[in-house]
Amino acid sequence: MKKKSFLSGISAKLALAAVALTTVVFTSCEKESINVEPVELPNASATIAVTVYSLDNGSVLQTSMETIAAGADGKIAAQEKTIAAPSIEGYLPGEAITVKVPALDRGQYALIPANIYLQSEVGAAKNPIVTEDEVTPDTPEAPKTSEFTNDSSEDKTITVTYNAIRGQVVENLKEINEYIDAYVPASKAFTNAEINTVLKALVKSYNTGLKEEPATASVLVPANSTITIIPTTQMNKTVCTITTTIEGTLYTIPNVQIRKAGVTTFTTQTNGHGHGHGDNGNAGGGAAGR
Repeated sequence: MKKKSFLSGISAKLALAAVALTTVVFTSCEKESINVEPVELPNASATIAVTVYSLDNGSVLQTSMETIAAGADGKIAAQEKTIAAPSIEGYLPGEAITVKVPALDRGQYALIPANIYLQSEVGAAKNPIVTEDEVTPDTPEAPKTSEFTNDSSEDKTITVTYNAIRGQVVENLKEINEYIDAYVPASKAFTNAEINTVLKALVKSYNTGLKEEPATASVLVPANSTITIIPTTQMNKTVCTITTTIEGTLYTIPNVQIRKAGVTTFTTQTNGHGHGHGDNGNAGGGAAGR
C-alpha cells in the first residue's frame, strides 16, 4: 500500500504556505503646457521571498529569493511558480508549494512572500517517555584532578573548581536502529522510512555523550599548603523502554541500554596526605551527572 508523503497527510498543520502580494505601479506623466519626453518604464519584475521556518519553535531555518524576469516585451504573464521545500539536516522532507504570480506590465513590481514550515525529526515524536526497567551501578569514572594552594599563614576556606563527568551514551544504538528498521510499521501520515527516521532521531537524542564539565565547592585549605582535588563520578547502566506517539500512533522501543553519569564526589589530599572532606572520612562535595 502506498503511503502518503510526510506533509500531505497533515496538510494544514505542516504544509503551511503563506502567500501575499504587494504590487507597486509606476506610470509616465505629461503636462499639456510643457513638452516632456515620454518616460520609458522599466521592465516588470517579480520576486518570490522564501522563508523556511521550524514548526517546532518558529525559528528561521533558511531564506532565499527567486526573481522572475520579464519577457521580450518587458511584461510578465500571469503564472504559477512551484517552490520546492529545501532539504535540511535533522528535518523531515516537506512538499513543494505553489505561488501565483500576477500579470505585470512595464513599471510594475510584485513581491511575493512564501513561507514554508518544516517539522524536525525529533519534534515529530510527541510525548516521549523513558521507563527505566533496570538500573545497575557501573565502574566509576575518574575525571582530571586539580590543585589549589593557600600561601597564607592561616587556614582558608576557598571555592574550588573541579571536574565532573556529565551526560550519557546509548550503548546499543546500532542494534536499536536495526530493530526500528525491521519492526516499526508506517502510520497513516508517514511512510515507513519517515517513521524510522523519527524514531532513530528520538533514540539518538538520548545519546548525548560523556564529557567533563566544571563544578564548584567550598574547601578548607590549611595554611601554607597545596591540596589536590580527586573527583570520582558514579556511573550507572540502565535498560530502558522508550514510548512515543507519532500522528496518533503509539510506538514502543524496548531494551535501550544507556550508561549515564551520576553524582560526582571528591576527596582531597594535602601535601600528599589524605584529608577528609564532607559527610564521611573521605567523601567530598558532589555534582549531579545529568
